[in-house]
Amino acid sequence: MQAVLSDIDVERYARDGYLTAPSVLSPDELAELREESDRVLALCASEPERYARRIQWETDHLATEDQRGMERVIRKLEPVSDLSPAFARYATHPGIVNPLRQIFNDDVTLFEDKLNLKLPGGSAYPWHQDWACCWRAHTDELITCFIYLDDADETMGCLQVVPGSHLGKPICPFKPGSKFEIDPSCVQMDKVLPVPLPAGGMIYFDPYLLHYSDLNRSTKPRRTIIYTYNPARLGAINENRFPRDATV
Repeated sequence: MQAVLSDIDVERYARDGYLTAPSVLSPDELAELREESDRVLALCASEPERYARRIQWETDHLATEDQRGMERVIRKLEPVSDLSPAFARYATHPGIVNPLRQIFNDDVTLFEDKLNLKLPGGSAYPWHQDWACCWRAHTDELITCFIYLDDADETMGCLQVVPGSHLGKPICPFKPGSKFEIDPSCVQMDKVLPVPLPAGGMIYFDPYLLHYSDLNRSTKPRRTIIYTYNPARLGAINENRFPRDATV
């Protein structure tokens, strides 16, 4: 399938800082990606010392929830496309990247990829801005494509956003003691909008957009592949960002 944006869609993205799109993946393709997610997770979990620089454990962050029993549960893997031909292939899927080309008015280059797992009991990702917490050394000409591999609703910790919070490229102060979570006073809670979607549903969003996801209170995983792109005219600006895996 192909995803093509109208002028209204492009204007909506500029106004709101995010845009949803229906799945461009078939049920078989989604099943392939879920299987690949499980395979890569098992690979990294089987050799945690070797893949340590890719792994974020549930207990690697300042969680507000009770995380007992989650000590050896993997929360995120980054990157994954070099471990997975499937994830690398879908990073250039026309249905995923064509809307980005329309917004950027340029071809695109993959800047970053990761697999957020949010398994049952998986913790929240607190309110943050991707550029402020992670990408200051690079560029703010970035668009992220967030693809649900499973049906995702509020009980499973779907993404929540503050539409328009990217306007003017504001940089919110961090919460004291954190270099990731922003000061909660920056969030206009009356404007928060959950973004539940079925498996395959996509969310494109701006690096300054305020976003958050709650813990997974369900008995099902809420896996997400996340691709971030920059305009091709900037080149491969993310080369060598991730260290090589250990040789063990």
